[in-house]
Amino acid sequence: MKECPNCRHLFPDQNSFCSFDGMKLVRSVQNTDDLKAGESQRQIPPPPKPLPMRLTIIDQSDNGHRSRIIEGLALDFGKQGMRVQTGTVETGQLHIIRDHTVAFKNKLEVEVDLPNATVKYTGFAAWYRPEAEGLFWVVGVYIRDMSATDRQAYDDYLNSLTSGVGQSAPAK
Repeated sequence: MKECPNCRHLFPDQNSFCSFDGMKLVRSVQNTDDLKAGESQRQIPPPPKPLPMRLTIIDQSDNGHRSRIIEGLALDFGKQGMRVQTGTVETGQLHIIRDHTVAFKNKLEVEVDLPNATVKYTGFAAWYRPEAEGLFWVVGVYIRDMSATDRQAYDDYLNSLTSGVGQSAPAK
């Protein structure tokens, strides 16, 4: 059996990618108790509240063909990417993915307002799905390129989440 490292769905050995979120599958753990224990452990906790972000879709075959700026929220953060919420995945005849192969991913320019800095990077949407009966979309965005200064600010923020500094205090 193979397992999606993101959503933890199990698949037959002949599958290579998750049909739910597009992640590359890995060999599954043999003990289902280990699998269930892993579901509750997060490497980086979510932020205390979603952070504002903006993205622009850039046509993979024509860098001059760009979408309008699409507003959204960054829901979760990781070393290689983030999970964002947005009201649209298609605008100006550009779709956030273009097609579901790595070779034909449209480029995304993303800007995220962290508590202490605004960071910019380019990346691509690895997967997306509608939420709240189609009122908005949740998108997994992979970071491709980020300046050293922005990467340092981003990593500092990830470290603050991991150490609990970026977390809100418990309610009394």
